[in-house]
Amino acid sequence: MTTIAFLLLMGQKSGQAKSLMSVLGSGGHTHEMLTLVKSLIDHDKSNSETTLGIVPINEIIFVASQDDKLSVDKLDQTFPEWNNQTNNSIKFHLQRIQRSRQVHQSYISSIWTSLISLYHSFKIISSIRPRILLCNGPGVCMPVIIACRIVSNRTTIVFVESFCRTRSLSLTGKIVYHTKLANHFMVQWPKLADKYPRAKFLGLLV
Repeated sequence: MTTIAFLLLMGQKSGQAKSLMSVLGSGGHTHEMLTLVKSLIDHDKSNSETTLGIVPINEIIFVASQDDKLSVDKLDQTFPEWNNQTNNSIKFHLQRIQRSRQVHQSYISSIWTSLISLYHSFKIISSIRPRILLCNGPGVCMPVIIACRIVSNRTTIVFVESFCRTRSLSLTGKIVYHTKLANHFMVQWPKLADKYPRAKFLGLLV
């Protein structure tokens, strides 16, 4: 799939610069997300302009949980320029939020941590209001999606189900799909598109 096709799918108009927010999760989710973001960026060295297809991107905001060191390490490897703002035509930012639920954490205690995560997400979205929110399945993306839906009507939410989900959606994917929280819900395997009619299938994205 080309970046132009992805751009047209999102319905973004050309011309005005956009901010892209990308939520990083643990393990494979982060690798897929960084690969996807990398593939969407076209850096033209002749004029130092970073674009998403035909739309200039002037800011990319990565969101990760506070204890997710692995995602930040992978961010450093994929975008080594992200923490050097001096010579970049595009501004990179990293925002941290509370993880909604730790591994093996009880569901009762996770209610409190989920509320904290939602509070952090509201603060971030209220101040940034990104034009595009890109998510791919980790639970940490849920409060960010909810915050966008409530406080930022201009944000286009794009949910890309993980490459490893070939026959069924992830738990996060099921919630987002059935509640219609995303403007565009994308899957990477045709069987999922057949099973979920509102999902869009454009082939492998990562």
